[in-house]
Amino acid sequence: MVPRYIDKAEATFVNAVDPANLLSDIYGFKAIPNGLLVDENGMLSYMQFGGFDIRRPDIYNLVSAWLATSILEAPDNGSVSLSAGQYHGEANALFQQGLERYDLGDLNGAVLKWREGVALEPDNYVIRKQIWALEHPERFYSSDAVDSDWQREQLRKGV
Repeated sequence: MVPRYIDKAEATFVNAVDPANLLSDIYGFKAIPNGLLVDENGMLSYMQFGGFDIRRPDIYNLVSAWLATSILEAPDNGSVSLSAGQYHGEANALFQQGLERYDLGDLNGAVLKWREGVALEPDNYVIRKQIWALEHPERFYSSDAVDSDWQREQLRKGV
């Protein structure tokens, strides 16, 4: 068991929101939540794309070990590949166009652009989840936890 350095340090974690999805263009990820551990010198020590949740014991222990040593041996964590794919840039451009429509109050136009993006890149869960959250807010915002079981069911159905 890794000592509980997170608790001892009373560590907090910044949750950055990237509304323009620029980091996805840079790193090529297509899912969230992501984790990047940056040391006191601003050096990126670790990154995991997709599935990064500090409440998971494996992630908690990984971060606690990093706090203790600032050195990590990256586990096989099932993170998203950095190989973004042929249509990633186009899908992200459609995502951005959807956000612009959303900001103007054109929710239907936003969803149409996001659906175009998902059609180009079906495994882009950043875009897919925007559609779901807009169309089914009760699955995202009505409790303390996002309804992950519902999301898995949507994926199984191909929605």
